[in-house]
Amino acid sequence: MVLDIDLNEGELDNRKAPKKEPIVTQKKEKKKRPVLRAILITFFLGLLGAVGYFVWKGNSISKAMGLNLNPVELIKEKKPELKKDSHGKHTNVLIIGVDSRTGNDISNTDTIILASYNYETKNLNMVSIPRDFHVEVNANTKWFGRINSVYASAENKTKGTGFDALEKTVEDVTGLEIQYYVLVDFKAFVEIIDKVGGVNINVENSFTDYMYPEGLKYKTVKFLAGPQVMDGKTALIYSRSRHSSMNNEGTDYARAKRQQKVILALKDKISEDETFKDPQKVMGILSSLVNNIKVSEFTITDIRAGINLLQDFTSEDRKSFSFVLDPLSGGGQLVEVKSMPSGAFAIGPKAGLGKYEDIRKYVQAIDKNPSLYSEKATIYVHDIGLGYSETAKKIKEIREAYPYLNIIHSSILFKDKEGNHVYSNVDGYPETIREMAKYLKTENITKPEFITTKNNRDAVIILLGKPVQLSSEESEI
Repeated sequence: MVLDIDLNEGELDNRKAPKKEPIVTQKKEKKKRPVLRAILITFFLGLLGAVGYFVWKGNSISKAMGLNLNPVELIKEKKPELKKDSHGKHTNVLIIGVDSRTGNDISNTDTIILASYNYETKNLNMVSIPRDFHVEVNANTKWFGRINSVYASAENKTKGTGFDALEKTVEDVTGLEIQYYVLVDFKAFVEIIDKVGGVNINVENSFTDYMYPEGLKYKTVKFLAGPQVMDGKTALIYSRSRHSSMNNEGTDYARAKRQQKVILALKDKISEDETFKDPQKVMGILSSLVNNIKVSEFTITDIRAGINLLQDFTSEDRKSFSFVLDPLSGGGQLVEVKSMPSGAFAIGPKAGLGKYEDIRKYVQAIDKNPSLYSEKATIYVHDIGLGYSETAKKIKEIREAYPYLNIIHSSILFKDKEGNHVYSNVDGYPETIREMAKYLKTENITKPEFITTKNNRDAVIILLGKPVQLSSEESEI
């Protein structure tokens, strides 16, 4: 309500105010003002309503995704950081993939990957746990089952405990503390990759799968070796295929490696600047995430820190490494295929079900030197003059310095050669050769002339000779 007040009126009660003539223009203005004000008020209310709707909508989406909005964080000047473990050295994220999810009902978690970023080495390690890896599902009954059933088993018992149970299990197996988790179903997987324009994948081995599941039927899928761009559907097929008889690609272990490759390719793609500058891609990704992903609670600070870390990967020399807890991991010393009382086969620790000490030590070893352990070289050690007992002693020392490498005490080739040599007949083991040469304090990293055969072709060869005898002139120096 608007009031027109005459400031002279009532000032002097005894003074007769002069008679005023009505002004037509003032009457017209009084009629227009309420209309104009009503229009302006309506406009601003509409604007506030629109803003409020988008804020509400964004907040609803954010809450559905697990975003904890804290306005104070928006004005913080401190450099954003991700949560870290109790040592302040790692940020660990549990990545979970499921076949399907309807509402809140989640099937078995067939993809379990622990991504660990080391702030000191600047390396990202990804460790896959096979779905058939047996762990303690029920502590009260000492019942062991496949790790992919841990989530569903806990949820069926007590609603809302699935993620805690799976997190605790993965922490027990690996010895790493988990700060974040993310669960993605196949629909989100396909949509996210399509939104960023596909991913660049270098297919290492050609393979054909004649039994790829599609609904209630099977179809044939084929991949040729070489670099290629995959859309979401193709990347999903590449990640899920496990029935090929070619190049050992038809195993859960090979599938786990391919899944890691796709995740790393997606990481590389979304870390590109144009992705973050394109509102359509960002909103497309968010809309996919709302109904097809579950994450641990995160904040604006987490988002900013995560984006900064992804951008660092593109601008700095940082590396990613992939590992799978299969029977060949850790030089074949960690995991084995076991026969269960029911007659079924299972994957479990060699030390026994529920005994994870060796696996934890292996995770620590790959954290220190992922380049070395990712090469998975078989190392043959030959005696060329050092002597059997001294050679055995040296091998023991190497194994203690570099645990969980596949080191084999091989044959005696010579009895009179001097010095140590480290080499390979094939390319592919540069870090293993470098580390072994460094440990043995030798610069001999090529095959010596006195070796005329190509024994242990696809491996690293160590030759241990007797100490080099210096000449009188050299000894004087």
